[in-house]
Amino acid sequence: MDQAIADLRHPKAGKPTLQHIYRDADGTPVLVANRYEKPDGKFFLPYDLTRQDWKAPDTRPLYRLNDLMAANANRAVIVTEGEKCADALAELGYVSTTTFGGSNGAHKSDLAPLRGRKVLLWPDKDAPGLKYAEGLAVTLHRELGTLPRIIPTSDLVLDKVRGANQASAPGASYPKGWDAADAVAAGWGVREVNMLIDLARPHASTPANTDQAKPEDEAQLFEDLELWHTPDQRPFATFQREGHWQSLELTSGSFKQLLAYKTFRATGKAPAAAKLDDLQRQMIGQARFEGAMRSVHTRIGQNGDAIVLDLGGTDGARVTVKADGWRIDHAKEPRFVRSPSAAALPAPQPATGDIALLKRFVNAGSEADFQLMVAWLLGCLRPEGPYPLLILSGEQGSAKSTTSKVLRSLVDPSTLATRSLPQDEHNLVIAARGTHVLAFDNLSRIKPSMADALCRLATGGGFATRKLHSDSDEVLFDATRPCLLNGITDLAERPDLADRAIALTLPSIRENRRAFEGELWDSFKEARPRILAGLLDAVSGALARHDSVTLSERPRLADFARWVTAAEPSLGWPPGAFLAAYQANRREAEEAALDGNAVASAILALVTDNGTWSGTAVELILSLRKRYPAITEAAEAFPRQAAAFGAELRRVTPLLRRRGVTLAHAREGKDRRRVICLNKA
Repeated sequence: MDQAIADLRHPKAGKPTLQHIYRDADGTPVLVANRYEKPDGKFFLPYDLTRQDWKAPDTRPLYRLNDLMAANANRAVIVTEGEKCADALAELGYVSTTTFGGSNGAHKSDLAPLRGRKVLLWPDKDAPGLKYAEGLAVTLHRELGTLPRIIPTSDLVLDKVRGANQASAPGASYPKGWDAADAVAAGWGVREVNMLIDLARPHASTPANTDQAKPEDEAQLFEDLELWHTPDQRPFATFQREGHWQSLELTSGSFKQLLAYKTFRATGKAPAAAKLDDLQRQMIGQARFEGAMRSVHTRIGQNGDAIVLDLGGTDGARVTVKADGWRIDHAKEPRFVRSPSAAALPAPQPATGDIALLKRFVNAGSEADFQLMVAWLLGCLRPEGPYPLLILSGEQGSAKSTTSKVLRSLVDPSTLATRSLPQDEHNLVIAARGTHVLAFDNLSRIKPSMADALCRLATGGGFATRKLHSDSDEVLFDATRPCLLNGITDLAERPDLADRAIALTLPSIRENRRAFEGELWDSFKEARPRILAGLLDAVSGALARHDSVTLSERPRLADFARWVTAAEPSLGWPPGAFLAAYQANRREAEEAALDGNAVASAILALVTDNGTWSGTAVELILSLRKRYPAITEAAEAFPRQAAAFGAELRRVTPLLRRRGVTLAHAREGKDRRRVICLNKA
């Protein structure tokens, strides 16, 4: 049995650094606390030897229970806050124990063996340690009739004990978390420990209202709880749950439900609504005014020089990608938050990547189009924008929706794979807060206000809106998000949208070549881990080569272009293949935007016919309408008012310039009227 325990390996965390074995009263091992030391901290994973499962049983024995049961009933039992402390005191000859899970595990431990015993509680020297001891004292008194004493850990008391032995000069400080194991390691022996025990006193408060004595405060409800806030004052809690780290926004319904459940598990009854609201408000205040300020991420984050991808599974696994490769871990940093609709990515395996497998599941019209789809995916795996919009168009039956779902499921899968475009910025911000990739399906047109919002979302620009229409608090959102749009019509008709987009026209699929949907998704499910591994290999390669890449041309979204160019060797693409495909696609998008824009088409025709032209905005509107009625007849496409016309003119100026038409503004005459000057280069 002992060898089998020593050979335990967690499927993801691997071999533990240290193991503590919990035994039943007969000495049979029943539970193993496996400790793991990581650069960013320690964590424990339990293993239930009875059920052969990496999960702690609902009811757990006390640590060193067999020694406790064998000891004379009149000997004192010292309850510490951790196995290491209990072992250290046992080495000195004391009867010592602890509860699995430390300060958060007492309510799940079988405390019955302490009935009728003389119990001493030795807390760690910090606020959670004192809360643990006080809560356990109340529980032992209420449920077992035992009145334990709490060992003091103030600097003054500890100085007195150490000074009496002349081990060190009085006045020394003791760090936060100082415990019994630290005392023994510092040379304390039976004499010093007994001196400290003599100073122990019973817990002063044993409330008549036993509801108040139950472990309902946040430190005991959650394991390793940390309250913090983001730069825009969103309050969060981070804690360990079932062996992995989880972060939840304190104002969310999900956190309130979990808080109610934790309180129920701790007290045995559902909490009153008012009490639950009070505790939630208290935690929000602590997070905002006492907690540290940290960044929160959705699906993609950054930790130093590493990019981190949240796999979204129940085990809290994430992929950390560095320049020298990638691995799956369960680290605490960076902090991720998930929306209720977030779905899990498959667990990729190193050395299995094959991005070419993706070709079977997307309808790319050419090799260049496929490279641009892969490039967009690589852009999505950057923690910061700008991100190009991916716009898929094509006739009915060209697999636009299927291609969209396949692409999104490789970086940010969701139970709601695609959705309709929101009608206003407020709902777009709500959607962007909860997901990394925004995918909008079957669009027929993008109205100007939403086109402007999508442009800001792709390349950066803040959003501000009220929380509710009845209050004055603002919700601020200043981040970029990858967006994917599809529709039958050409959606990149606005020049500013086209300038930020990869626009692909998917070819039609003959009826006899269409795949059965069930078979396609079954095959994709099997291939998806290898495709994802191939993308992660490319991201690692991009990190390694990014700083050394120089571009012969710097197109719009140059950071994105540089990133994908750095990944080309890992993808097996010839040097410059992506940039050539990207520039060609941009030229095609510009042509489409120019052909679809009434103002640009009319001005281009005017300069072609006249060579030069000058006059006011009103005169230009009237001239264009008179000369080219077929182009300008639609009021929606060709603005009639000078202000709206001027705004559209500014949008199309870059397109016109690339077609050899220059546009300048000047002041003429005594009245200094503002005129527009058009010239052919």
